[in-house]
Amino acid sequence: MYRGLMSHSHRLLKGFFDLSQAHRAFGDVFAGIGVREPQANASEAFTQFGEAHREVERFAIKMLQTVKPMIADLNTFLNKAVPDTRLTIKKYLDAKFEYLSYCLKVKEMDDEEYSYAALQEPLYRVDTGNYEYRLVLRCRQEARARFAKMRSDVLVKLELLDNKHVQDIVFQLQRLVAGLARYHNDCHDVMKGANMFPIEVDLSQGTFTYDTSDQFNDDDDDNSPNYSTEYADNPTDGRGTGRYTDAVVEATEEVSASLILTD
Repeated sequence: MYRGLMSHSHRLLKGFFDLSQAHRAFGDVFAGIGVREPQANASEAFTQFGEAHREVERFAIKMLQTVKPMIADLNTFLNKAVPDTRLTIKKYLDAKFEYLSYCLKVKEMDDEEYSYAALQEPLYRVDTGNYEYRLVLRCRQEARARFAKMRSDVLVKLELLDNKHVQDIVFQLQRLVAGLARYHNDCHDVMKGANMFPIEVDLSQGTFTYDTSDQFNDDDDDNSPNYSTEYADNPTDGRGTGRYTDAVVEATEEVSASLILTD
């Protein structure tokens, strides 16, 4: 979950940074238009509109500076606090296993003594001072102390990790939402005050005069065949266009002849 949150936050902040650079470029363009505009009202409008885009870019940088520590805190939590807690838990498990091993060894030695005592047989290590048993007891005592210390450390770190998860993550998300809300409100106020449209601009007579010397000419149009003439002159064409032309000509001649006879 935390890796996904970090990745999404990083992409979100990267997108806001790219958007701020686009706003800055728009501001430079509009400011340049305002400088070159001869009409006073239009020049002021373009200049103010460009300055508004630059203000939006500054708001974005300020928001990124406010929200960027959230990524650092999440990175610290994910890459330092969580691995440190895992390492402490691993050490605690090793200490617990060592302590339980000594406990099992002491129980085995006690059972061995009881069995020899029941059989009324002498036990060599008991007869020689039982130094091994006393050594195991000493090791078990030290292992118990290490186990108790590691258990206390694990409980403390788990509590701190849980508090950071419950409180700090909520605080970081609230800071992110507050920064984004402040950024959008500031941008809305700036752009609302820079609404100076429509703008009257004097255009020169040659503004909409386009150069026709670079027009594209398709040379294939001159070499394309004249299908109507070709089909009219070819009565045997498969499409029947030549036969249709002959029929029209014959009908026209018959109508002309009938008109002459009538006259």
